[in-house]
Amino acid sequence: MKHLNLRLLFSVFVLLPALFTASASEKGYYCYSPEDVAAIRKSAGSKWGGKILERIIIGIDERRSHDLAVPTVEGGHIHHYFCDKDGQRLTFDWDKPHAHLCSACKTVYTGVDRYDWAWIYMVHRKNYEYLHACAFAYMATGKAKYAEYIRDMLLDYASKYPAYKEHNAARQLTDQHSGKAFAQSLDEATWITYVAPAYTVVKNTLKPDEVRRIEDGLLRPCAVLLLHRPAGANWQMWHNSGLAALGVALEDDSIIDKVLNDPERGYHALMKKHLNPDGWINEASPNYHYFPLQALIRTADVLRCRGVNLYDDDMRRMFSAPVKGVYPDLSFPAHSDGWYGASIVSELPIHELAYARMHDGVVKQVLEHAYAQVERTACEALLTCEDIVQARGPMLQPSWCYPESGFLCLRSGSITSVLKFGGQGIGHGHPDKLSITVHDGTKELVSDFGTCAYGLKLYLDWYRNSLPHNMVTVDYKNQHAKALGRLVSFEATPDGGTAEAECTDAYTGVDMRRRLALHGNTLYDTFECTSDSAHVYEYVLLFNERPQFEAGQGEAVVLGESKVHAHINNVKKYAGIGKELAIDTKSARISLTFDNPDGAELLAGEAPGIPALKLAEDGTGARTCYPVIVRWHGQKDMKVTAKWTISSNNGK
Repeated sequence: MKHLNLRLLFSVFVLLPALFTASASEKGYYCYSPEDVAAIRKSAGSKWGGKILERIIIGIDERRSHDLAVPTVEGGHIHHYFCDKDGQRLTFDWDKPHAHLCSACKTVYTGVDRYDWAWIYMVHRKNYEYLHACAFAYMATGKAKYAEYIRDMLLDYASKYPAYKEHNAARQLTDQHSGKAFAQSLDEATWITYVAPAYTVVKNTLKPDEVRRIEDGLLRPCAVLLLHRPAGANWQMWHNSGLAALGVALEDDSIIDKVLNDPERGYHALMKKHLNPDGWINEASPNYHYFPLQALIRTADVLRCRGVNLYDDDMRRMFSAPVKGVYPDLSFPAHSDGWYGASIVSELPIHELAYARMHDGVVKQVLEHAYAQVERTACEALLTCEDIVQARGPMLQPSWCYPESGFLCLRSGSITSVLKFGGQGIGHGHPDKLSITVHDGTKELVSDFGTCAYGLKLYLDWYRNSLPHNMVTVDYKNQHAKALGRLVSFEATPDGGTAEAECTDAYTGVDMRRRLALHGNTLYDTFECTSDSAHVYEYVLLFNERPQFEAGQGEAVVLGESKVHAHINNVKKYAGIGKELAIDTKSARISLTFDNPDGAELLAGEAPGIPALKLAEDGTGARTCYPVIVRWHGQKDMKVTAKWTISSNNGK
């Protein structure tokens, strides 16, 4: 390693001019400045940075052990690369483009076009990861072979990209939301966001004919595609990110001007429309905050060379404010169309980039806690020139409320209860107002499951409905799609806090109110509904651990009240449950008290729970959850108080 360090230090002075001719203080067209390259090489020469560089090189070598030829066929949609039986992400195998294994049920799918096309999607994705890694390896070492790797793959893409047909996720030939290499312009933009900067890193090493072929065959056609795909929200943020990188790569300020200043779809217009005052992007889930934030920070980063500073207070707030919403392990409740397992730990590359550019103390604290859980591997870490010392202990924070984004966190030590009262989420919201999650410091006891892959039947039939949320449903129906709750009160205390929210438009003629009080390891949760007419009320808790309770023998029943109810299996019904009911799990005791138990019945069964994780190829599919439903027929009002006694060391 000592010899490698000497070579790296030598290259800072000898090879740097071969990469760049402009300084960072001068306007130019580059995605990484000479100062960036110097920082990367300095970091790579350190003990911690050398480990990152070593992993980057291992990843490059692993990619080169497989076929490097760019596919001749258009890619498909990643949401189609999941097993229909159990929702598990299929296992990608470089050597098996037409055979796809589900690790959960061990089925090998052959002759399924959508899986074959999604396999091509994965190739394109792995190729942009490879190009991104090669760019950092070249900047870190100055070795010509990494520039040649980028050149060769870009020339291959340039020779095939013009022949790709514009198509959508249904494989229809259309210009609506469609891509060329991918089935969506969203994915095309994500891909080129990483591909174009790799090109700028090696452009000075290319022959004029190679520059012409790459720009005419790949970069300009991709820019034309994205310029003719008007969209909104996270889609347009990614379109802008791709176009910003293309504008720099093609040295075209007209593209950059459109990215920044288009009155409806430019960066500034989108920020004004979609950034809430509390720091969250208004798509109602952590997943749909960090996904577009990746695009926003990549846009900011590539446009520095044009004298544009988007590393402003808004950017800082989008990184620092959501930290107040994490559980102690840095994960979030899924919420809406968010994938379960959303976590800051999954977003470390952009946090490294944010810290390198803004040196924000909150971002550094996040990195310190994250690297107590996982190794530091992101290429972007090399831009920081700083070793990050691991934090000791979990990230314990006080209670916090996000009034505009519509959720709050009550915290006592490591225990957290989250109440979601608002946030429609544009097209990604769920009918889930006044739902809760409870986390004991290591895991959720009751969850918001978020979403499975959009291509699965369970997405519309189960997860995107009211019943699979910890709340009250009325008359077997979903809440109105545009329903919004209102925060009535919130108070943080040293050992927890109190909160109250109401929703009067979720169900016509029904007023709903929920009050939470957390003190130490005890959570009081009261849910109340009032109406002038009689309804069927269902109070729902979906446990991740099998609940135990005493309610008599029970009768086996089949639920068919709705297509959503039909997904609850092995159901037993208990009548005459009385005024109180105690439920025990491995991690908590929940004591339910009913104001009016007359006619109430208890239903308990099994249903799809935490979905298979988006990026996990090895798994067992969706987990099982254990719904406990208290149902009243023909009641105008209902009121339930739950006292949770949670087993936890509570951070002490």
